[in-house]
Amino acid sequence: MFDFLFGRRNRRQERGPLEDSRAPRPRDRRRERVEREVYMIASRFAHTGGVHYDEENGDWLMIPNYPLPARWRQRRCNLLIVFPAGYPETPPIGFYLNRRFQLKSGGRDHHFAGQAYYGAADLREAGWHWYCVHIAAGAWQPQADHTKPDNMWTFLNMVRESLTNDF
Repeated sequence: MFDFLFGRRNRRQERGPLEDSRAPRPRDRRRERVEREVYMIASRFAHTGGVHYDEENGDWLMIPNYPLPARWRQRRCNLLIVFPAGYPETPPIGFYLNRRFQLKSGGRDHHFAGQAYYGAADLREAGWHWYCVHIAAGAWQPQADHTKPDNMWTFLNMVRESLTNDF
């Protein structure tokens, strides 16, 4: 499931992000939804390295060179979102950054736990550090139309808000 994240690439991933010249094969609803949402957001990140995602299972999305807000000492990171089995009805549990980043003040953001909780995958061995954000029960209301909230844009807006503000 996380071969790319651990440095092991399968032949589909070697072709690069969002490239597949073969005819579409049957997909389950979750994977199809993830793929549609990935294509929906991909152009926004084309100038910073594009996006990578698990084309086989739709389990994760990685955005390299993601811009960190001004309060962070470093200004770029790799951002990872892991999709739960119940996506889109169930939102992702937090998100991951590729290392322990510090604030400009020298401190750390208390939401940047590193170790995952609440059933999120522990990916520290692969170099991913968990950032705790939670969507309250009933607040995530995905629509049948993947372009309408709640979707990956909604989640990425929450990521941005979480990284920008000290709650």
